[in-house]
Amino acid sequence: MISRRVLLLLDVLCLAGVLWCGVLIAGLLRGQTLVPTGPAALVAAALVLPGFTAGIVTNRRALRGRRPQSWFIRDVWAPPVDLPRWGLVVAGVVFLAFWVAGISALTGVSQNPRPGDQVAHDRQVRHEQRFALGVLGGVGTGGTAMAAATLVRYRNRSQY
Repeated sequence: MISRRVLLLLDVLCLAGVLWCGVLIAGLLRGQTLVPTGPAALVAAALVLPGFTAGIVTNRRALRGRRPQSWFIRDVWAPPVDLPRWGLVVAGVVFLAFWVAGISALTGVSQNPRPGDQVAHDRQVRHEQRFALGVLGGVGTGGTAMAAATLVRYRNRSQY
């Protein structure tokens, strides 16, 4: 089991990854590449993936009632229902924004720029980076919500 402090740290790092992706996508939408694609995606992945993994691992629930037919299934994954409704709405809107940013970038990724056309090549690179950051931002949003839901659940249990 992950301790509360470690989970809080991973949740804050995941939120920092979401903000990192958001700032870089905003720059890309203005036509500016703030950080090259490789380092931007690596930093985003390093910030987001540990918190996302912790959110998935900590949002397991024990099965109740009728036992499953498979003997090795003891737990199931549960969505972050412990968050307040406003938290779920904010997470959903932010996830949708990253999804739209990533999917809309696909229209430019499929183009083949002519050799020597630097403007088209730069646009292609910006679209590729926006897609990668859109995916990682969406993953980070889900990870932040799931880890926060676990922290809320821990807090609610300790009050009683």
